[in-house]
Amino acid sequence: MTTISLARLRHILAVARTGSFSLAAEEEGISQPALSRSIQAFEARYDVRLFDRNRGNITLTPAGELAVNQARNMLAAAAQLDRGMSLYRKGGAGRIGIGLGPLLASVLLPTLGKRLLRASPLLQIVTRISPADQLHADLIDGQIEAVIGNRWHLNQLPGVERVYLGRIPLAMVVRHGHPAAGTRRLTQKDLAPFPVAGAIEPPARTPSLPTGAFVCDNYHILREIVMETDCLWLTSPTFVAAELRAGTLDLLDVADLEPDHAEIWLATLRNKTASPALTTLVDMARDILTATP
Repeated sequence: MTTISLARLRHILAVARTGSFSLAAEEEGISQPALSRSIQAFEARYDVRLFDRNRGNITLTPAGELAVNQARNMLAAAAQLDRGMSLYRKGGAGRIGIGLGPLLASVLLPTLGKRLLRASPLLQIVTRISPADQLHADLIDGQIEAVIGNRWHLNQLPGVERVYLGRIPLAMVVRHGHPAAGTRRLTQKDLAPFPVAGAIEPPARTPSLPTGAFVCDNYHILREIVMETDCLWLTSPTFVAAELRAGTLDLLDVADLEPDHAEIWLATLRNKTASPALTTLVDMARDILTATP
């Protein structure tokens, strides 16, 4: 196997740059005889002459020009590798793929993405947005490293390890002026006449009454639909905080609403080494969810 000493390449470049063996040796912090032996060893290995020495002038031979050009590229690549691996060790470089459901993508991903990119601008962040069961295939084939979802969904995934991240509140949301708005202590039965909006197709709420619905996995579109119709929407108040403050959306007081929060976990394949960036992501996600009202 061919091995080339990076130190020897630095010696060659130092002589080419300074035009002097003594100055090059001083730059490299070695004796002149040691530097001369290093370059002679390279010349002997490839049966070439790198420098012409004429009356104190040192110039590159054609072989020397080739060696210098290649040495520059190799040392630059080595420096880039060293920097990349150092950053990777700290979670600042490489690739991380994460999968999230539609609600969590809307609530968590904007803040999480900004924090990751500000802290690690060289990190490549790839996201997949689908229900947790659909993300399992991407997890297995390595397209993503982790799935972030609620506990119930992640419990259905085989062969994974789970880490708790936090929780988000859930509430029933309607447009301002909705017929049910302003009524205290509603029940699910009171809401039966109204259509529902959500990311998954809902079951019928009563055996005799069909349930109207608008199903879409884009929460921004769902928000627009709810603001202009009588749809009911079980979502996180965090996602619609601006609309709640502005009074364009209202929270309903539903006595038998379940669940009223979602526990958020992160799942990774069992016995698979996690990237340092994933550790950073977990810490950031926990911090964001802890701050979620």
